[in-house]
Amino acid sequence: MKDKIGIVIVNYNGEKYQNDALKTIYESSYNNFEVIIVDSGSKDNSIALAKELYPDVHYLLQEENVGVAKGNNIGIHYAIEELKTDYVLLLNNDIELHKDTIRYLMEAANPDTIAVPKIYYYDPKDMLWFAGGAMVWKKGESEHWGNFETDCGQYDMQKTITYSPTCCMLIHKTVFERVGFIDETVFMYFDDTDFCARVNKAGITILYVPKAVLWHKVSSAGGGSDSKVQVYYMTRNKLYYMNKHKSELKFPARIFTYSKFLIKYFISPFYKKNDRYIMKAWKDYRNGKMGRCDNL
Repeated sequence: MKDKIGIVIVNYNGEKYQNDALKTIYESSYNNFEVIIVDSGSKDNSIALAKELYPDVHYLLQEENVGVAKGNNIGIHYAIEELKTDYVLLLNNDIELHKDTIRYLMEAANPDTIAVPKIYYYDPKDMLWFAGGAMVWKKGESEHWGNFETDCGQYDMQKTITYSPTCCMLIHKTVFERVGFIDETVFMYFDDTDFCARVNKAGITILYVPKAVLWHKVSSAGGGSDSKVQVYYMTRNKLYYMNKHKSELKFPARIFTYSKFLIKYFISPFYKKNDRYIMKAWKDYRNGKMGRCDNL
């Protein structure tokens, strides 16, 4: 019998793209799954539309925006404890899957192996967003391979990697027993980097499976690349992440990051343009103000 998957999607104002994701999920060649949508205080019509088209989905409606990290945890707990699933597939609501993606990921995954796909930008559809990745401890961050490259088969080798975003990640239920759940302190951004850091430390493999593919409408929920939301949370949460994992970080990495922050703040047009959000992120981190920020 096929293992059962709990597919967890955190929705926030997803009317424009959520149903595209659901459509491709239900067209999958692997069909032993339950879909859980954790709606994070949406103010649009996305849940009403989804309920009309997909009544079998499990809708966990939150009264407010609980964030990506907590939303994922709500869905993970429900999948494992209530639906008794063997695996959890974390998915963004702004993706579209190939029909065989889930099947290929399931063929590669096991209790000691997390499986992740090759990810393209939604437009153009042959431009890579993620083709593997790595933890970059000397900078206190992670990196995508292949970003903005046209796919010519250069990343078609299946391989072990050390980092992947959680916008599509297939995880056996026992992994959460070994490494814990998603860190809700960050609200959104760096939650995936922190999770991968703990997975690596526990000796669990992250396997890049290039024949499993999806298309990602990047940064839709966060307001787009370099929005004030992204700038604030990325800045604040990187500082939090570096402190949390300081035992793994070499001392020069912390000096490098803080020096880079200060230099860019004074000379970079990007930093000057976003100085309000960057400095707020710095001050909030220093004052222990984590979680959701409502006054950007």
